Amino acid sequence: MRLKDASVLLVDDEPDLLEIMAEWFRREGATVFVAENGAEALTLLQTNHVDAVVSDIRMPVMDGIALLRSIKSTHTYKPSVMFITGFTDIAPRDAYDMGVEALMFKPVERTQLILAVARILTARDELWRLPPTHQPEAVLVATFESLAAALRQRHLAFGRGGFCIYSAQQLAEDPVDLFLDFQADHRKVTGQGIVRWTDFAEAQLGVEITHLDDASHPWILSLTAPNRSLSFIPRSTQAESARSFKASP
Repeated sequence: MRLKDASVLLVDDEPDLLEIMAEWFRREGATVFVAENGAEALTLLQTNHVDAVVSDIRMPVMDGIALLRSIKSTHTYKPSVMFITGFTDIAPRDAYDMGVEALMFKPVERTQLILAVARILTARDELWRLPPTHQPEAVLVATFESLAAALRQRHLAFGRGGFCIYSAQQLAEDPVDLFLDFQADHRKVTGQGIVRWTDFAEAQLGVEITHLDDASHPWILSLTAPNRSLSFIPRSTQAESARSFKASP
């Protein structure tokens, strides 16, 4: 979905910043709704279709985390959600696991915010086919007996937008090239991603997928699209999603 065809709900308890951001999105042609806390946002969501929610975290009445939980608990449509914050209210590992699709720290810059929202509005079927936008210096390399074995042994867990992987590589939280080899499946997945969080003590990495080669694209999409978890990137390879997937033929 293009930003000019989208509706965006902005949630922040700073009125001046709220109006500035609203004007940024109006210039892009988006339909804009504004709310000063999570409770106001939920009321707007009940009466308006919203494609993306951009929310502060620390707010009175209802904070962004409570808002996110309420959005993800509904049985109706679930808009994409990103957080902007001036504090370390939530670790990226937890935010992405709860369903956040982007996380940005204040002060926010117009171009970066617009690009982030445009990205989360783009369907992954389209997004992962776009040409790579980075030239990473690092490569995430992993070899598995098979997808089924990787899931069973809890070395890998997929979310809607990426995966958590058990890896001894100490990678920075930066773009990386991807090379995942599933030997018994005769599949080599190549592409690009961004390491969104790391836990070297647990040998866990959270990776958002940003590009896949043509051969890998449909297979990985079949694993991420139907996942039963709301997480964008699971916080652990022992996440429920690791137990709910079955290898595709």
